[in-house]
Amino acid sequence: MVISDYLKEEFCLVNLESHDKKGAIRELAQKLSTSGSLIDLEKFINDVIKREELGSTGIGNKVAIPHARTDAVKGLVVSFGRSQEGIKFDALDGDKVKLIFLMGADPSQLSLYLRILAELSKLLMNNSFRQELISAETPKEVIKIIKKFERV
Repeated sequence: MVISDYLKEEFCLVNLESHDKKGAIRELAQKLSTSGSLIDLEKFINDVIKREELGSTGIGNKVAIPHARTDAVKGLVVSFGRSQEGIKFDALDGDKVKLIFLMGADPSQLSLYLRILAELSKLLMNNSFRQELISAETPKEVIKIIKKFERV
C-alpha cells in the first residue's frame, strides 16, 4: 500500500483558504466528506484537534501531518492542502506550515495507518519532494508528484 492508493485528486486543495490550524483541519476534513469513508465529520475534526493538543504534528520543513485514529472513519483517509503564505501550526522548528497532509483511520487499521504515516514522513524528508509539492499548480500535479517519489 502506498499513499496514492488513498490520496485522490478530489481530496487535494492547492490553495487552502484557512489561515489557522483548526480552520485548515476543518477545510481538509470537509474535502474527505465525499470519500464515503468519513462516518462523522464533526467527530473526526474534534478527534484530530484533540490529537493535536497532545503535541503539534507540525514536523518542521513547513510540513504538518495532523492525524487521528478514530471510529469516525471507516478504513483510512488522506487529504492534502497547501497554503501559499503558511499557517501557524506550532511546528517543531517554529516555522509556518505550507504543506498539510490530514490522515484518519479507524482503530482496527493501526498497522496500515502506521505504514502510511511512516511512508509519508519518509517522503516529506526529501527536499525535492517538498519543493515540487509547493510548486504544484493542480491536484492532478500533486498526485503525479506523489506517485513519482513513491517509486524512488
